Amino acid sequence: MRKGRESRIVLIPLTAAVLAFAASAAGADAPDPKSLPLGDGKLSTQPQRGSFWSCQTAASGRAGPSHPWIHGDTWDATAKPTVPGSATWTSQVSITRDGSNRVITNNGLPNHQTGEYPIPSNSEAYTYDQNPSSIREQQLTVTVPASPKRASQASCAGGEVGIMVNGVPLFSALDADLADAVAHHVQDACEGHPQNTGQYHYHGPSKCLQDSTKGHSKLLGYALDGFGVYSTHGSNGKELSNTDLDACHGHTHTITWNGKRVKLYHYHLTTEFPYAVGCYRGTRVGAGGGQQGGPPPGGAPPAGPPGGPPPPPR
Repeated sequence: MRKGRESRIVLIPLTAAVLAFAASAAGADAPDPKSLPLGDGKLSTQPQRGSFWSCQTAASGRAGPSHPWIHGDTWDATAKPTVPGSATWTSQVSITRDGSNRVITNNGLPNHQTGEYPIPSNSEAYTYDQNPSSIREQQLTVTVPASPKRASQASCAGGEVGIMVNGVPLFSALDADLADAVAHHVQDACEGHPQNTGQYHYHGPSKCLQDSTKGHSKLLGYALDGFGVYSTHGSNGKELSNTDLDACHGHTHTITWNGKRVKLYHYHLTTEFPYAVGCYRGTRVGAGGGQQGGPPPGGAPPAGPPGGPPPPPR
């Protein structure tokens, strides 16, 4: 009788390095909206992943008000109320080339519905946020490099960090107290709200900015250094987290830019602090018209450093 041939299984132990490489290749897990990292106190003086490098050095940042959806060093986005309402607006946006620059001129009004501002006093949102400002038309002109290049060193960012293609400004992750604006302040269903001059703005992702249904996210705006700001998904269609991005909240790979496929740095919006630009990888031209920030409703913020950018807005 013939004996059957034994099958021998050789077990090869996986080293920590192999496991780490596999995890990196697979990408980090998508952020849990019920347990997002709170950004209070996460200010840096150099590029640092998960932090915001603020040009305002007069204050170190403090904890924002306590709310039921904030739990220690995390917060639950699914438990935070939204500002009610369905106001409509007439958005006017022009994006043109002027030599080596891209010029975005607009009236600052969104191309989607917003909540009712001032926040209605009979709403749940008013219990936690009494923003008295109304949304008002602006005259905004933002100029950025059309073909941005990485600077030799990263640099700090101010209160306004970009402009979206729908004309709505993108503010930093911080409020005037340098606390986590997205976590502490109540926004409308499109994740936007006005500051004291009536300028409607976002601090991070907005579900009302139309994104791709598969694959890499669409270009949604421009950081003030000219690099693109894309929504929350990477090239494989997976939702990105801080682990997938560098210390300035971006990365480099091939994208379509100015009608061509090029390997270029760009930023991503995420649901994790600092939500958008964490610092600048390029060099900004500047923004004119409108505000680069400003005090929140109800009072002026701490003064910024002499000659530097204004303090972060609400």
